[in-house]
Amino acid sequence: MALGLNRVTLGGRLAEDAALRYTPTGMAVLEGTLHGQEELFVGDDVRMVEWYHRFEQVGKAAEYSDKRPCVKGTPMVLDGSLEYSEWEAPEGGKRSALKVKALQLAVLDAPADAVLGLNQVLVSGHLARDVQLRQTAAKEPVLEMRVGVTDRFKNRQGQPQEKTHWIDVVLWRHLALTHQGTRKGTGVVVGGRLFNEPWTDREGNKRLSTKVEARSVQLLARSSQDAPANGA
Repeated sequence: MALGLNRVTLGGRLAEDAALRYTPTGMAVLEGTLHGQEELFVGDDVRMVEWYHRFEQVGKAAEYSDKRPCVKGTPMVLDGSLEYSEWEAPEGGKRSALKVKALQLAVLDAPADAVLGLNQVLVSGHLARDVQLRQTAAKEPVLEMRVGVTDRFKNRQGQPQEKTHWIDVVLWRHLALTHQGTRKGTGVVVGGRLFNEPWTDREGNKRLSTKVEARSVQLLARSSQDAPANGA
């Protein structure tokens, strides 16, 4: 069974003016950052968390969105997907990134003081490798799944194409314990939220990795036939 569900919904305010640019081939690209606030439940505690997520919209949709209010503070809702890209780094080796690709952008009619923080992700795919349970410095159980989400489409010539988006999913506490030992090739459906994890590369540069924090995980039948090759 082939799995390829890849859906992101974000609701917040533009953290800066969105910018429209054109690639050398003439493709329109609208770039922006959404800022939101949401309540997270950690054990018996509730805390307000802020998030910032970059997004891109391309083509005619980008030009259409740019004609509407796209200035800092504009309340917007985004419907889109997660886009995986990989490239050769100048210093050698490969680098990769997971970006939010906006399919639709809508301006919200919200009061100026309204708190906005819609942050939902729903993906399905196959595990690229066995998961391993570990503990944080605070002795909390955590495990990470690398999910390969296959996108099948046709190019402009009508030929079938296929691309795999590698999405890192983090499971905490009881959810991590429940799914320890899950094997490569297992099909999963994950519901959660998008977050950015800071890290430092070998040159000492501060970077962010976009991941999904799981709130629910449904295991499906394991399939080696449909599982894509290992992600980087």
